[in-house]
Amino acid sequence: EKIEHKVFLGRKIINGYFPVSIFDIDLRSIVKYNNFEGFRLGLGAVTNSKLSEKYKVAFYGAYGLKDEEFKFGITPSYLVDKNSETWISASYSEDIYEIAQTNFVTDSRRFKIYDPRPINISTFYNNKMSSAFIESKFLPKTSSYFGISHNQIQPLFDYTFINDGKSYTNYTITALQLAVQWNPFSNYMQTPVGKIEYEKRHPKFSIQYTQTVPNLLENDFVFSKLDFKTYYELPFLSGQKSSILLQTGIAFGDVPITHLYSIVPNNLNRDAILQRITFAGKNSFETMYFNEFFSNKYASLQLKHTFNKIRLGYKINPEFTVVTRMAVGSNNKNNQHMGIGYKTLEDGFFESGVECNKIFKGFGLVAFYRYGPNQLPNFDDNIAIKVSYYLDLGF
Repeated sequence: EKIEHKVFLGRKIINGYFPVSIFDIDLRSIVKYNNFEGFRLGLGAVTNSKLSEKYKVAFYGAYGLKDEEFKFGITPSYLVDKNSETWISASYSEDIYEIAQTNFVTDSRRFKIYDPRPINISTFYNNKMSSAFIESKFLPKTSSYFGISHNQIQPLFDYTFINDGKSYTNYTITALQLAVQWNPFSNYMQTPVGKIEYEKRHPKFSIQYTQTVPNLLENDFVFSKLDFKTYYELPFLSGQKSSILLQTGIAFGDVPITHLYSIVPNNLNRDAILQRITFAGKNSFETMYFNEFFSNKYASLQLKHTFNKIRLGYKINPEFTVVTRMAVGSNNKNNQHMGIGYKTLEDGFFESGVECNKIFKGFGLVAFYRYGPNQLPNFDDNIAIKVSYYLDLGF
């Protein structure tokens, strides 16, 4: 029944690839959309074991129809140790990135037919990045990363960073980064294709430290960042489940706005509720407007409880989830960032809502309400209604 082939193909697709001969095609790179690039058409791939088990080369190219710019990247890698999946890599890319975004480099790459948040983002920065890094699963139940990167950054919006009496509209950041993902309660199995987490248990922990290197490769600023998150999921015998996501970050030193924290906002700054309807993110703050808050330290907590599906017939089987999100933060150097206005989170941010997911063909509706100290004067501005979509691959 070709079970082995189905498992092989399923593992590839879950990680966002589809194998074609000696290449695994990157399913995420084909079509994307955001306010800055418009439709972004591209092609990406990585060589697989049919070419070599010791070497691989990942590469991509993309073109934005709105900004009319070409982006690309290439990453050759060498396998140092097969059992621990230790790879040493070098990389070069010229691309754009969302400002104030926190990415944990050890997060698993899951397939999504679309990435909903960037659709409405318009504040990006261009980054010419050169890097070298090591990835490994040498330590039990961990994924680890260590690398150095050289970044030539150009904000693609009106912005000037004032630091030590100097004005910067473009700048260079050279940084070391160390990250560890630790799943102490999960069970793993060593297979011919690597370690597999066959029994996922919680909690899971991620920690990441970033340090710029003074006087190396024209680095302009000295700052440190420490990021942490933990995720806990509690399944019930009834089929319901509850989950907790705690995430924190703190930055020390002279940090430009591109590297601060925006805490994943996902709401458009428009007057009418219907004009703000977009796709919901997985763990984003649905009532927080883009570029509304920036922080150099923050803590956020998200609580969810998912009930069993309600079978109404005609293939309509909604799944209800109640959600509460909260965040607190601060920024003690507001006067350094010129050209962009924003607020801070000393008083906290709170929102709660109901998700009605998987109503039909994976589509659903979610509704959230913003309350607390940062509630807006106009009642309608505190309400966010979004469309959700969940893709079931059957694996």
